[in-house]
Amino acid sequence: METVRIEIKKAGINGEGIGFYKRKPVFVDGCFPGEYVECRLEDAGRHFEGKLLKILKYSDHRVKPECLHQKRCSACALMCLDYEKQLSIKKQLLQGALLKYAGYDRQIEDIEGSEKVFHYRNKCNLPVVEEDGKLCNALYRQGSNHPIVIDRCIIHEEGVDKMRKKILKVLNDHHQKAYDHSMKSGIRQIVVRGFDKEYQAVIISDNDVFEEGLIADLKKIEGLVSLYQGRNTRRDPVQMMPDKLKRLFGKEKIGLYNGSYRMYLSPKAFFQLNHRQAERIYSDVRNKIEDKCGTIVEAYCGIGAISLYLHDRAKKLIGIEIIDSAVKDAGENAKINGIDNVEFVCDDAGKALRRIAKKEKIDVLVVDPPRTGLDDELLETLLRTQIGRILYISCNPSTLGKDLSVLEERYEIVSVKGYDMFPQTPLVEALVELKMKKNTRRRSGIKR
Repeated sequence: METVRIEIKKAGINGEGIGFYKRKPVFVDGCFPGEYVECRLEDAGRHFEGKLLKILKYSDHRVKPECLHQKRCSACALMCLDYEKQLSIKKQLLQGALLKYAGYDRQIEDIEGSEKVFHYRNKCNLPVVEEDGKLCNALYRQGSNHPIVIDRCIIHEEGVDKMRKKILKVLNDHHQKAYDHSMKSGIRQIVVRGFDKEYQAVIISDNDVFEEGLIADLKKIEGLVSLYQGRNTRRDPVQMMPDKLKRLFGKEKIGLYNGSYRMYLSPKAFFQLNHRQAERIYSDVRNKIEDKCGTIVEAYCGIGAISLYLHDRAKKLIGIEIIDSAVKDAGENAKINGIDNVEFVCDDAGKALRRIAKKEKIDVLVVDPPRTGLDDELLETLLRTQIGRILYISCNPSTLGKDLSVLEERYEIVSVKGYDMFPQTPLVEALVELKMKKNTRRRSGIKR
C-alpha cells in the first residue's frame, strides 16, 4: 500500500472527503474539502480507498463535534463542520447528482436549513446490548453491524431520549437480558416515538412473556401513553420492526398536529423524522398549487400527511399507497379532520395511476417515493399519460437524478429546492417542480 499526501477537493455522498491521485478519485473518511491529508491507498479499480493517517491542514470550517460518540459512530459524518458549510456541501451534492444523472446544469437554490440542528429527530430506534451485566442502547457504526454503546444521541428529540432511558431503567430493574440467538430470548431493540410530551414505544424481543410487575412499572412512566411488544428473530440487526405487534397497554395510536391537521400514527406508520422541516416542504408543495384544480393525485401517500395539506387545492384528491395499514390510517385521518374530497386506494402506484388517468384528467401529481425512487411502472405511466405537472419530493439525489433523466423526454424542470431534513449528516431532501413539454410524443420503454 502506498502512502500519499493529497488535497481534499469535495465531499462524497456519504460525507467522505474526495481527492485525486494519478487522475483517479481517492475516497477518505473523516476529512473535508479544503483539507490536506496523508493517507494510505488501496486500489479499488476505478478509484482508491484512502485510510486517513494524518490531517496536515485543517479546514477553516472545522468545529469540535457536540457528540462524544461522533468519531466512533460516524453516522453524523458532517458534525465536525459548522452548519453553513454543511448546507453548502449538501447543495453541492444535490447539484452534482442532478448534473451527473440528468444533465441539469442550472444553479439551484440554497438549501433551506433546519430550525433545529440537534434534538430534531422525533423517533429513536436503537438496538439493545449488554455491558457489565446491564442493558444498554447502542448505535451501529456506519456501514457495519458493529454496535457502539451510547449514553445519549443528541440528534434525537430530548424527550424521546429521556423516555428511552426510563424504559431501559425499568428493564434493568427487572433484570431483563439482551437477546441471545442461541436461547431465542431477550430484548433486541427499543423504539420510541413522541410528540407533545406523549410517547409510544415498542420493545422488540422474541416470544418473551413480560411479567405483570414489569408491565406495571413501565405503565408508571409519565408520558408513556402506548406500549407494544414485537417478536423478531431475524439475524438482520437493522430491519427489526416485525410484521405483527402486541399492544401491552395504552393507546392504539399516538396523536400529533401536522400543520393545523390532527393525525394519528400506529407504531409501524411512516412519518417524517424532522417534523417541522417536513411541514416546510408540505407548505412549499401547497404554495406551488396556487389555484384550485380538478384532480390531484399523491403517489406513495403513506398516512396522508401531504394529502391533507393539499385537499382544498383540488375538487378531488386521490392518495395511492401499497401498505394497507397506512391507507386505513390515511382514511381515518381525513375523517377526523372533516375532509371529504380525499380518497385513498391501496395499490401499486404505477398501476393505480394508469387506471386513474384512463378515467379522468389529472392536473397535478405529487410523488414522495422511498430512497429507491420511482419504480419503472410509474415512470412508464408518466411517459404515456397527460399529467400537466409533477411535484417530486426526493430523499435521495442520485435516484432523483436518474428518474429525471427518464422524465426529461416529456417534462422540463421548472425549479429545484433543497432542504436539510437531517442536520449533521450528508443526507439532503429536494422538491422538484416539473411541467409537461409542448408537442411531445408518447413512447414506450424506459432507458435509464
